[in-house]
Amino acid sequence: MQSLDPQIYAQLRKMAKDRGITMQELIRAVIVPDWMKRTGSSRPSSSKAGRRQARRLRRTRPSITA
Repeated sequence: MQSLDPQIYAQLRKMAKDRGITMQELIRAVIVPDWMKRTGSSRPSSSKAGRRQARRLRRTRPSITA
């Protein structure tokens, strides 16, 4: 769920209309990917390198023992 300032909503709506797409498509195809690039967020890769990195991360997690 998201909440947008009315002015921001109007800007996004205009951007979507100018591109000939819906606001939801704009958010999914433009805004979220751009945000992920800027914040360094990424989905786990299905490549061999991505799988190796995921294995390495799992191995380095500390174990909690009681």
